[in-house]
Amino acid sequence: MTETKRISLLLERAAQTRMTLPQIIAAEITEFEASPERRQMIEGELYYRNRSDVQRKTNPYPQRSNTRIEHSVFRKLVDQKTNYLLSRPFSIRSENSQYADFLGELFDTDLRRVIKSWGKEAIKKGIAWVQIYFDEEGRFRLKRLPSEQVIPEWADEEHTQLDCLIRYYPQTVYEGANRRIVLRAEYWDKDGVQYFVSTGDGRYVPDVERGVSGAHFTIKDKERTYQAPPFMWVKYTEEELGLLWFVKDLIDDINWQTSITADVLRDIANFIFVLRGYGGQDLEEFVVNLRKALAIEVAPDGGVDKLAADLNIDAVAQLLDRHRRDLYDYARSVDTQDPNLGDASGQALKFRYADLDMDVNDLEQEFRSAFGRLRKFWDEWAELSDRLPGAHEAEFEVVFDRDIIVNEAEAVEMCRNSAGMISEHTLLANHPWVTDPDEEQQRLEKERQEGDDYAAAFQAGSAGEDEDDE
Repeated sequence: MTETKRISLLLERAAQTRMTLPQIIAAEITEFEASPERRQMIEGELYYRNRSDVQRKTNPYPQRSNTRIEHSVFRKLVDQKTNYLLSRPFSIRSENSQYADFLGELFDTDLRRVIKSWGKEAIKKGIAWVQIYFDEEGRFRLKRLPSEQVIPEWADEEHTQLDCLIRYYPQTVYEGANRRIVLRAEYWDKDGVQYFVSTGDGRYVPDVERGVSGAHFTIKDKERTYQAPPFMWVKYTEEELGLLWFVKDLIDDINWQTSITADVLRDIANFIFVLRGYGGQDLEEFVVNLRKALAIEVAPDGGVDKLAADLNIDAVAQLLDRHRRDLYDYARSVDTQDPNLGDASGQALKFRYADLDMDVNDLEQEFRSAFGRLRKFWDEWAELSDRLPGAHEAEFEVVFDRDIIVNEAEAVEMCRNSAGMISEHTLLANHPWVTDPDEEQQRLEKERQEGDDYAAAFQAGSAGEDEDDE
């Protein structure tokens, strides 16, 4: 059953049972709250914040250690993928110079920061959302939304066309000196937005404070609506599964094995004493005498033995090392602790980055598709705000500059040997010391012009001296 059919059946059932839109929204939120998809999103955020299932570890004996050691490996994996694709500024090119300048101004530092955060959210939670809006200065903006606060209703089975969307979120409000949390909900479709607020008992009513309903947004005092809600998505995988789905068990066992081993090492000093013929009254007296006098009194045929835990640290270390290697393998990431990574040649580095390259290829394609869908919003905004009439007629291309570790000596030598065979801009884009090829190109042209001007002035001066000598 497609999402459209499901929604149609839901609306038909609502009509038969006389359900209102607020009741439908309450039912959708209740179902989403209990869904495995939302639980995956919550876990992805918790693991990124270094709070895994090891926090549930308990010890029934209070006198024994109960260590809960976290390894921030999931944060490292997520950040590695995010920075590999999005840390370096991506380029937006267009053969239409006017449109290229417009896009360069549009994708400023703030918008690029949101886009990077957008990609990180997708890796953590499987799918990430941004809302399109316009700030007080009328600029085109994107706002990243927590994925666990968005309930999409798709128009197709492949989840490529958004039909409508529910966003719900807690908000802190003050009534005099009293502070309380209010749960608000928004229902977005092609006709605009409707606002609702929770009554606290699972029901929702129209939010009178916010105006009940409105258009998608306002541009130059004109209300605007589109054929789809002004939200955009990016998926980490086609199945909308986050990175944690593939590595959670390995991370949990690393944390668990490390914590159990730490418990044993902490408690190993508390030896188990075996007493034979002890002459004291109770065990507490034995402990006190042992600490004070470093000696105890026993019967003639008595004695004291102690038992110590037999812990094979090497076996644990081998298991953890195997888990770490499997973790980077199945996460399709680069193990920075690889002892051979630092001395690897350029070709060997490309081989080590092959899995990471393959993984972010899908995310890069998702961003390209998202930019294509975003275009209809910024083009109309550009025309309505008189920034760029006829913007929809121009074509553009987004080029991502991946932050791969390279053998700089080899890269510089290859650039030098390729001079004259490929364009100077391509050489600059692949030079390890160049961060912005366009800016570097301008610097070179400026230096050449200054050099030509200096040479011309020098020649003119030399010619004047020759005339004086005559």
